[in-house]
Amino acid sequence: MEKITCVVGPSGSGKSSLVFHTLANESKRRFLNSLPSSVTFFDRVPQSADVESISPVLPVWILPQHNPIVGSRLNLSDQFELTMDIAKLYFDSYPEKCPIHGESYKNGLEYFTEQCAHVVQDDNDIIHVLIDKSVYQNNISGLPIRSYSTDNDEVTEFVEADQFWELFRIKAKSISTIEKRLLDFPFLQKTGAMLLVFNQTQKIYDHINIESERVCLQCKLEGEAPIREIGELLPFNGVGACPECKGYGSVLNYSKDKLVKFPNRSVKDGAVSILSYSKFSAYEKSFIAALKKNGISLVAPFHEIEKDALPILMNGEGAFPGVLEMLSWLEEKRYKRSVRIFLRSVQTDSTCTLCNGTRISEKAALYRGDANLPKYGELLETDIESLHKLISGLKLTGKEIFVERVLSKLGLAIEFGLGSFKITKKIKELESNEYQKSLLVRYLSYQGSGSLFILDEPSLGLNVKEQRILIEHLKKLSQGNTLVLVDHAEEVQKASDWIIEVGPGAGHLGGDIVYQGPYKKKTEDKLPKLKVVKASKALKVSNIEFEDHKIKQLEIPLGVVSTVASFRESFSKRLLIDVIANDLYSKQFDEKKNYDVKYQVGKYSKHDHFNNIIVYETNIERASGRSTVGTMLGISPFVRKHYASLPVSKSLGLKDGHFSSNSDLGKCPTCEGKGIIEIDMQFLEDVTFPCEDCQGKKLNKFYSNISDGKYTIVEAYNTPIVELFEHIKSTPKLKRIVEYLKLLNLGYLTLDRTLPSLSGGERLRVKFLNTLQKDLENSLLIFTDISYGLSINELVRIRELMVGLTSKGNTLVVIDNHPIFKDFNVINIEVSE
Repeated sequence: MEKITCVVGPSGSGKSSLVFHTLANESKRRFLNSLPSSVTFFDRVPQSADVESISPVLPVWILPQHNPIVGSRLNLSDQFELTMDIAKLYFDSYPEKCPIHGESYKNGLEYFTEQCAHVVQDDNDIIHVLIDKSVYQNNISGLPIRSYSTDNDEVTEFVEADQFWELFRIKAKSISTIEKRLLDFPFLQKTGAMLLVFNQTQKIYDHINIESERVCLQCKLEGEAPIREIGELLPFNGVGACPECKGYGSVLNYSKDKLVKFPNRSVKDGAVSILSYSKFSAYEKSFIAALKKNGISLVAPFHEIEKDALPILMNGEGAFPGVLEMLSWLEEKRYKRSVRIFLRSVQTDSTCTLCNGTRISEKAALYRGDANLPKYGELLETDIESLHKLISGLKLTGKEIFVERVLSKLGLAIEFGLGSFKITKKIKELESNEYQKSLLVRYLSYQGSGSLFILDEPSLGLNVKEQRILIEHLKKLSQGNTLVLVDHAEEVQKASDWIIEVGPGAGHLGGDIVYQGPYKKKTEDKLPKLKVVKASKALKVSNIEFEDHKIKQLEIPLGVVSTVASFRESFSKRLLIDVIANDLYSKQFDEKKNYDVKYQVGKYSKHDHFNNIIVYETNIERASGRSTVGTMLGISPFVRKHYASLPVSKSLGLKDGHFSSNSDLGKCPTCEGKGIIEIDMQFLEDVTFPCEDCQGKKLNKFYSNISDGKYTIVEAYNTPIVELFEHIKSTPKLKRIVEYLKLLNLGYLTLDRTLPSLSGGERLRVKFLNTLQKDLENSLLIFTDISYGLSINELVRIRELMVGLTSKGNTLVVIDNHPIFKDFNVINIEVSE
């Protein structure tokens, strides 16, 4: 308790099963079950684990290794939980001056007096103040002396039928005393009554409202209602959000580059990709006819005729309605998922020009609050480092707690290298290591006690210096809280109070606790020395402009493995993936990988064209429960084909599909190939149990028992892949995959192992292997954050595989700050503003 425990071991040894599926989930389940159902109604209660006891049961905070970014609204301020605190620095429920214009507030009666001035023209004028008769009757006993006749447009002796009854009259030269006279009628300000002010002499009148609250004259002139509650400073509701982007900070617009994906082709050869969409293809002939009518070439590249052709394409002419009109037809069918997906595919996300990405309304952006603060909108546009410096010098009476919280989180963000980002930076725009840091800021700034924190690979993407900062804050957090980590970084392991090692191997060779106690340095074999091969030639790219930066020249060594040195790792990724790889792919294959990025590239040095350009990123797409290792690597079809070719299968007329749980031919009809039956218990935990018909085998019970003499099909699916293909005949492609599995220490995996059940390190290596399935030659391969979730022994194997790929003329670029890659060639990125 109140210590740091680090669980270590090879990837796939059972660390996550122990820490997350058992300790975290069961602790959370028991804690939630201890609370009233009214409190936990909207919480998802985890499934129970087979645990005898957990004591004490603490509230659990969990940081998984892979955190899906949900939604496009969230920004760093939301991630740090600062959005409300920053708004509270500004908001004052009863300010002395208008927080927008800085003018002193006037009470309702004072404002009324000033508004009466334009009705007066001469000191001798007689001014009558009247009110609707129904209001008069409800609040005043007795009858007035005079009333206003709308028929005669004058004040006369009292007539009960008239709509407006007089409260009092006053000479214009005494107009300054009108406020005092109004005080005789306290209900006027309470109800915010509307009065008729009539100049009998000049026949001038006006309807003037008595404000029930203090008002700013400038706000009144501009027709702006004052900000009365803090919600009007927040982007999460209709009153505070920017009306243009609805509080998202960005807007979607149709992109010319996505409508015309092949500008180097002619219209005749299919340059206009939007017209290949099935619902629009019928209009291609009318578009061509419109071009012919205007004398525009159909065989010239589109970029040469764009000036004349694009207006016709977008707005239409003659029988051609235009793309904008055609897309508006689809907008009416946005309720269909397929339509929403298609529309998004031809749109690009850009910063909202009205709020400049701050997400708030124009009125909220002008809010100033304390005189020492800049306008609210200006503050939200600053970067984290500047914001920290600004708030550090503030003394806001009564708001010290908010200042302290904001400074604490901003300071932590700066320590983790996020200081150059704006507080409004979208979460979805962050690289994986930056996103990890933003989560750490949120967790490590926790100020409570008595909680259990379970963190999976908190050191992901951190260099040694940042790991030491992490350790410092983990120790602070452990004062009053209990921390359980899963981490491969030696710095983190050394700083932990207790080590639990799971192993000794991975998969069926793991699952045992082989050591518990203080950290002990292992006597490991020295890493094999890497023989660095210097490149004999390089691809030179000059005059790059990207994200307000300029790179005069970038050199990528060819035929070797290189790492990247840059002022910011995330910028390196975007430069090499979104610019270099994207542009090269466009030039060589006539299609971009990413149409949302804006950049300019000067020229390339002479080089042989790459056979392929592949980008490997660590983000793992969601996988369904049916996704398996065999389907992802494309191995399962070989096994199905093997069993379908057996004499018994041929005699029964069985096909490959009869041996697949995803095919109607072979899946168990009762559980539909899932192997389990799930029962939704609504307010209780869902119940799952093995299917009685197939006994959890997923296949039709007759087909599942077909054997080739050594394994039944079910046994084959559940045998380690390396062992299985010692028995089944392999093709050259299959042999290559199996060899890679051995090299990456994944030979213990089975074909039927579902992807969601794999550990983070196993999933990354399977995805890595899937990337390299082709027989790659003379290709450009870019790898990012490949060390995530892997131990040093596993990384050694990956490094060997990378070096081996260069023997076939491949060029590899590694963007990862792990020290195991430091001996490779270095690509220097020198940036100028």
